[in-house]
Amino acid sequence: MVSKSNPFVITKVVKHYLSDINRFQTYDFEKIKKYRNKLFQKLVKYAFSVPIYKKKYLDAGISIKKIKSLEDIEKLPIITREDLMNNYPSGVIHKRKVKKSVVINTSGSSRNPLLYYTDQFTLMKTLIIYVRQLREYDFEWKKSKMSVIANFYSGTGPTRYFNTGAFPTLKPFFSLDNFQLLNADDDLKELINNLDTFKPEFLAGFPGPLRHMALLKNQGYGKYVNPKCIISSGGIIDKYDKIEIEQAFGVKVYDFFGSTEAGPISFECDVGCFHINSDYIFLETVDKKGKKIPKGKPGILSLTRLYGKGTPIIRYTGMEDFITLKKGFCKCGLSTELIERVHGRIKECVVLPSGKIIFAYDLKMLPGKVMYKLKTDKIHMIQTVQESLEKVEVLVIIDDKKRKIGIPIKKLLEELENGYERLFEGEVEVKVKEVKELKSEQANPESKPGVLSTIDVYKHIKFRS
Repeated sequence: MVSKSNPFVITKVVKHYLSDINRFQTYDFEKIKKYRNKLFQKLVKYAFSVPIYKKKYLDAGISIKKIKSLEDIEKLPIITREDLMNNYPSGVIHKRKVKKSVVINTSGSSRNPLLYYTDQFTLMKTLIIYVRQLREYDFEWKKSKMSVIANFYSGTGPTRYFNTGAFPTLKPFFSLDNFQLLNADDDLKELINNLDTFKPEFLAGFPGPLRHMALLKNQGYGKYVNPKCIISSGGIIDKYDKIEIEQAFGVKVYDFFGSTEAGPISFECDVGCFHINSDYIFLETVDKKGKKIPKGKPGILSLTRLYGKGTPIIRYTGMEDFITLKKGFCKCGLSTELIERVHGRIKECVVLPSGKIIFAYDLKMLPGKVMYKLKTDKIHMIQTVQESLEKVEVLVIIDDKKRKIGIPIKKLLEELENGYERLFEGEVEVKVKEVKELKSEQANPESKPGVLSTIDVYKHIKFRS
């Protein structure tokens, strides 16, 4: 059980807060590299005391002496989601750390939820990184009224960060009445009414609820929901969703990329670049065999979190995301590495017969692009279904209230079909049709994802050199 008010942890957190908060402004990138190399050496040493890592490293003939900096990271084997799931509980943590750790479970949005260990300091460290990003948007965590829409259920990352890590530790010193925590699965009208009462200056949430609240805002709900900044996280947001949300609320929407296992990974600046928290997060892109892919080309995300005890996260591909890393640095002046694009989950892509990957981002953006072109928003929900390499079906639910407004449904469906045929480069047969209900996943009848596929992605994808 993690102590709620450990003086040693509090002292350590304050020290790290003071050293971390302005690092990207005061360090050049060479100094950041030296700093994180020291963290990496400590991390690998700790990993050798964790059974699953020790076994993988010894089987690969790795010794600590061979790993001197992050330049040596490719010598280490990949750690998969299955590695952690199959070795939980005793195989994913140092035996002496169990009593001082808590269990966190991921949301399960990629597959079954993953259980792993963390500790109070790691939770607080994660929140320091969040606070650092808030400062980039000119918000003060102790004063600004902040609403966060997330999955606040037992054992999830957000619940641990706030209810186990932050609030019990900080409550004796700060009121924290400026925070409003809301569950993403709550009724949308109830959500926007709660926001209306609270009147947040800062709003963070998943792209789906944010988009639907933008529609409600346009219908007259949320009169007092006028934040100065909106952060979209926990899923893909395309530029057309951004436009819709920005127009409804009259403020800029910034994209944020993170995960339960990693905490904050990257954040969007005013220039539009996605800055990696390079002092504490190291990203690689790899192919399905774990071979490194260079910056500028899409690959499977391999993640290394350079801080925290509990369960180490080193060369971890279990997030199952496609990303492209960007060469160079941003002109905004922050000394970090960059992500060019987060393409989305592997299971949310379409694979063509040639082995080319059509990413979740592109699949999600196409309907918005078509609606933007035709000046309509009558698509309520849409789903791409791939049951074979040669055929793709696109299911569309129309908003009945807008059915007879603007462009005819037949024309809309034709434009969508043409758009998908171009996207798939003529390699597959595409059928777009209106339905009353989307299809459910076999393993989870409650889930009706935007992309539903029975294709073995790893078997068919081919990475371009």
